Amino acid sequence: MLDLRKINMLMCGYEEEMKMATKKKTENETAAVTAPVKEKATKAKTSKSKATSQTTEAKAKKATCKTSVCVEMNGLSVAIADIQNAAKKAVKEKGLEATELKIYINAAEQAAYYTVNGEGGEDYKVDLKTL
Repeated sequence: MLDLRKINMLMCGYEEEMKMATKKKTENETAAVTAPVKEKATKAKTSKSKATSQTTEAKAKKATCKTSVCVEMNGLSVAIADIQNAAKKAVKEKGLEATELKIYINAAEQAAYYTVNGEGGEDYKVDLKTL
């Protein structure tokens, strides 16, 4: 479809200017077609990065929640982390190298027994009253 400017150029013998006008129109049409595609891609990237940052923020908020577990028995309150640390300290004091440490809490005796690499005994004990 020819516009009035092109017809005028043809009639006046301005073929070169007409080629330039046609080229500019083609470039503008191409730009008009690719601009929405680029805009959609940019919006998709932006929304994806927003979603990623929101997910990261949500994880960060979840990570800030500190949890501790305590055992209460017969008026005694002891944190599980303290029991674990005491058992690890006792293993080091005995000069043992543990690849597996299991801790068993005995509420009746107010003590924690532990096994090191599957081996334990009566002396593998942490008195919870001392923690």
